[in-house]
Amino acid sequence: MKHLVAFALAVCLLASCGPADLPAAAATPTPCSPEIAVGCTSGTPTPAGPWFGRRIILQSANLSLTVEDPVKLLSQIEGAVVEMGGVVVSSSSWSSPGSPASASLSARVPPEALPKLRRVALGLAGQVQNDNLYSQDATQDYLRLRQRLEDLLQAEADLLEIVTRGADRQAAQSLMIACQMVAQERANIESQIADYDGRAGLASFDLSLNGPGPMLMIE
Repeated sequence: MKHLVAFALAVCLLASCGPADLPAAAATPTPCSPEIAVGCTSGTPTPAGPWFGRRIILQSANLSLTVEDPVKLLSQIEGAVVEMGGVVVSSSSWSSPGSPASASLSARVPPEALPKLRRVALGLAGQVQNDNLYSQDATQDYLRLRQRLEDLLQAEADLLEIVTRGADRQAAQSLMIACQMVAQERANIESQIADYDGRAGLASFDLSLNGPGPMLMIE
């Protein structure tokens, strides 16, 4: 058992801590202190959190409209976004003599405001070129990520237990998992969770506005 733990600790030091963190004169692996065990956390993760029972619904709308004055309408839509509690992520307009003007907007709004904002834009349009409304229930994907994050946190807790007190074979196996996977996978999962949280909290609204094309002269 001692050989198994020593081998696991050696893998931890090589895979997670890096050569620079090893004691300079150590010929054989020595137990990591909490400071050396990079990525370890103290305490046991709770089996549940406020995210249990929460539904993750991702909503977005994408419109492409033909309007008489894209720049003027862009300003109106920006005002509507702010009025509804949203935020304009980006907006731009373009015009050139002899060519139709155009404008675009990307915004994030509370999900309940998305249908109203879409109706406002459609009501100001001369012609609808594209109108896509998208909704996805991502709850199960979100819960799987959360559960995986809990598993990784437990692996880290087991790792710290081995480092500070020693543990049994099962904890040593958790150490191996933590050393090989937790640092990179946890960061990736936390990033995905943050993305889900952000997209569930504010729906996406993307709008393209195009001015009318030049009228053709018929002789």
